[in-house]
Amino acid sequence: MSDSLHNINPGYRRHAPLQLSIAECLAAYRSSKQILSYLISKAESHKERDAAFLVEFIQQLHPYNKTKTRRIAISGAPGVGKSTFINAYGHQLLTNKNKIAILPVDPTSGISKGSILGDKTRMEDLTAHPAVFIKPMASALALGGVAPATHLAIQFCEAAGYQTIIVETVGVGQSEYEVRKLVDMFILLQQPGGGDELQGIKRGIMEIADLIVVSKADGDLQDIAQRSRKAYANALHLSAARETGWVTPVLAYSALRPDTVLDLVKEVNRYFVEMNQTGHIERLRQQQEEGFFADQAKKMMLRRLLAQPEIDQLFQELKADVGSYKLTALEALNRLEKKVNESR
Repeated sequence: MSDSLHNINPGYRRHAPLQLSIAECLAAYRSSKQILSYLISKAESHKERDAAFLVEFIQQLHPYNKTKTRRIAISGAPGVGKSTFINAYGHQLLTNKNKIAILPVDPTSGISKGSILGDKTRMEDLTAHPAVFIKPMASALALGGVAPATHLAIQFCEAAGYQTIIVETVGVGQSEYEVRKLVDMFILLQQPGGGDELQGIKRGIMEIADLIVVSKADGDLQDIAQRSRKAYANALHLSAARETGWVTPVLAYSALRPDTVLDLVKEVNRYFVEMNQTGHIERLRQQQEEGFFADQAKKMMLRRLLAQPEIDQLFQELKADVGSYKLTALEALNRLEKKVNESR
């Protein structure tokens, strides 16, 4: 069968993957978006040789000041306008000569393992700006829709001199909680209420948000957005006070209204000023590093465990028995635990 029947574009030709040395990456990762993308692609890989490559690269990485960077997450339900929001906020940051890295985490198909990766097209006017780096990342079916390589991608962008790192989550399920562990500030976008001003309010999500933004506050939706803003602000009063003393602001925003974008920038700046003064950002960074280490250590130990043929064989047999209802999951776990203990 011809290639033309396999590809949507009959003129498509597959190119050999880029191969760079560590020396080449170290020499130009700060100036080359291509090399920065290459490093992040290595972080997304599941190959041992790519992991070894990154370990050596990080060991030789030039020291950089992490304290001057800002890690911000943008989350919210699909259709709330996250990409439009980032586009408007990004342009405002550029007026202050910020270098911005945007990492949209796109959903990965559970069937084809393909990813939509459409956010880059929705931020078209930012894409070509020399001070903006955009690298869509597939979620790889990670819990909560946060790409497994996002933590490393954030650090590589910081090392390359980007001061504001924006992570855009898939915005479904556990993503809000998972991304909170990776960033300094969490911004939650909400739709204007559709008749019920409290529709969609979830106490847990609101408690982890550092800023809540009601989007699309213009035209016919402006009054509705303002009512929703007041409803969310009132609902926040029912939440327990934070140890940091930060009271989550609620803003009504529209990409078509520059005044609302400026209000947003002011609140983000105020958050970082206050949280840096209390040492909260430094504590968050420590938790991020510890959490990343613990998560990767668990995955490493699981890989090592399943690399033992007798353990892997039992695991596969028990999984089949659970699937055919011969064993309950708890019985299977008990048998697996006994085998692991015997193999020590």
